[in-house]
Amino acid sequence: MKINESLICPKCNGKNFEIKHEATFLYTYKIDIVNASIDNEESENLPFLFDNREQTSFKEFIECDNCGTKYPCSFDKYNQTIDLTIMKKAIRADNVKDPEFLG
Repeated sequence: MKINESLICPKCNGKNFEIKHEATFLYTYKIDIVNASIDNEESENLPFLFDNREQTSFKEFIECDNCGTKYPCSFDKYNQTIDLTIMKKAIRADNVKDPEFLG
């Protein structure tokens, strides 16, 4: 991914960041009682079968390596870009007495 702009942490003036994508998944398994008999102890048959994996939540953010401050952002995986609009608004709001929030 390309970032065409330099980033500076407004809290510590750090210039090193990590991009993080944190996700929670819900896994579903079908219980297979019919084939659950254990005739052979060496067999690795399990009484459940994987059915589905569903992403239930996620958050994407940039974290300052120096102070650990997290700034929300969004990744565009198709265009390989990062939208830093929310981060820029947050930085402006921290440094302005009367912040102006647009759309």
